[in-house]
Amino acid sequence: MQSATIRPSTKTVWGAYLLALAVFAAGEWALYTYASDKPAWLFALPLIAFVPPVTMHLRRRFVTMSFFDDHVTIESGFISRTRRTFDTAKIQDVTVKQTLGQRILGTGDLILESAGEHGSIYIPNLDRPRAIADAILNSSKRNRTLY
Repeated sequence: MQSATIRPSTKTVWGAYLLALAVFAAGEWALYTYASDKPAWLFALPLIAFVPPVTMHLRRRFVTMSFFDDHVTIESGFISRTRRTFDTAKIQDVTVKQTLGQRILGTGDLILESAGEHGSIYIPNLDRPRAIADAILNSSKRNRTLY
């Protein structure tokens, strides 16, 4: 039974869009003010500011973590997909890393350590990472007692 599907947070993506919008507006203003005899295509140049947030948005869109009762599945990629499944009974450590900015936004990075040969997996910018970590650890403890 699936209990939750989790994607990375959009909070940092929207912040990047706002910053790109400010850079775009400043670039357009500067071109309009100081470049009177320049070609019209030059006014499209500040659109480059939107490349990083669009990239962040797409990267975020193609990462999914599905949390089931007895396992966690992480899928990533666009053209080629990678799917990793962790049995929660074999998860040894769950680490939550939060920078100051992430703490302010309520997001964080999750690192799952497994007893398997592939070791750990890193999932960046999740909303409520501590609650997710606690749910995974509780499921891990519950499933260890069953085996």
